[in-house]
Amino acid sequence: MRYRFCLPLLLAGLFSSAQADEGQWFVRPYVGYSLMSDQTGQGADLGQANGAVSVDLDGGFAAGLGLGYRYNANWAVELAWEYRSNDSTTTLASGERFDEGNFASNLFFLNGFYFFDQGQKWVPYLGAGISWAQEVDLDLEQDGIERSFSGDGEFGYQAFAGIEYRFSPTWSLQGEVRYGALSGLTLEGEQEAGRIEDIDYHTTTFQIALRYAF
Repeated sequence: MRYRFCLPLLLAGLFSSAQADEGQWFVRPYVGYSLMSDQTGQGADLGQANGAVSVDLDGGFAAGLGLGYRYNANWAVELAWEYRSNDSTTTLASGERFDEGNFASNLFFLNGFYFFDQGQKWVPYLGAGISWAQEVDLDLEQDGIERSFSGDGEFGYQAFAGIEYRFSPTWSLQGEVRYGALSGLTLEGEQEAGRIEDIDYHTTTFQIALRYAF
């Protein structure tokens, strides 16, 4: 529980120190193509469906918004929100199959960036971040039947690499590849309808972002 209070305190420290130094704030909306690895979990309290749960995942989309501070030519920090959804086919241990579901999330990130800035228009960068799950939701749908399992409050991480093209001192376009991971999740069924345990949420994203500095 104490980790849930550490993140706001860390953010407050980072942004308050930013105000004391020279630098530049920025806002960064982004959209991307989402890939997720297929997952296997364990169904519990699901009656005859107890046992292995297989989730096959298709491509999807991600969209988000970041607010950050560029300390100098090389270093920046960002707080970001992201929504992601991938279509899913889920098979329970009973053999029951749901072909029309989705695996989705609302995540918050605290990211750090390092820019290899040499004063050029094209600037490569690397970064990493801590993620916090406001919600991860697995919906199972088939022929009008829907079951939903969700979890929250888990921490994970991400790493990314990208390149930035600067149109002007205030506007730039970024292309980025990201890998993120939340592991060992427990998703609780609605109306206490069992749960899915030990399932992962691993993502790869190819995205573009528009960055405005102010």
